[in-house]
Amino acid sequence: MTASWEGIARALLDAPVSDVELADRLGCKPQLVAQVRADLGQPALPVPAPSAPLTVDERFELLAVVVAGGHVKWRGRTTKDGVPIIDPWTTAQRVAFRRTYGREPEGQVRGWCPVNHCLEGLHLTDRRMREQAREQAKADTEALDACL
Repeated sequence: MTASWEGIARALLDAPVSDVELADRLGCKPQLVAQVRADLGQPALPVPAPSAPLTVDERFELLAVVVAGGHVKWRGRTTKDGVPIIDPWTTAQRVAFRRTYGREPEGQVRGWCPVNHCLEGLHLTDRRMREQAREQAKADTEALDACL
C-alpha cells in the first residue's frame, strides 16, 4: 500500500486506526492521514487510545528504534539537552540499562559509544561499572609496573 490519498482512504475504511499508526505503517506524515480522514468525514483519531496506560517498558519498546550499526535511537520526548525521557522522572537510558543488565543502575547512566544518546544497553554504563573498570585499569597498570 502506498501513501497516496486513495491508499490512505482504503486503509481508513478497512479498520479503525489512528493517524500516527497509519502514518508510521505507510511512511507518511500523520497530518496527511488526518486530512484524508477529514475529507472522508471521519472523526479525528490522532493517536491510539490505549485501553490501559502503557508501562515504562512498553513506552520504551514503542519509541526506541534499532538503527545501523546496532545502535538504538529514541523517537520520543527529550529534555532541552536532548536526553531521551520516558516521563518526567525516568530517562530512557535507565530503562535500557535495566532491561539489558537485569538490575537498576547505580548513579548516573552514561553512554560510551560515539553515537550521541544511543540507547543500546551494551553501550551504557553505571557508576558501579565505571568504578570496576577504573579498579581493573589500576590493577593492570600495577601488574605492568611490577614486570618492568
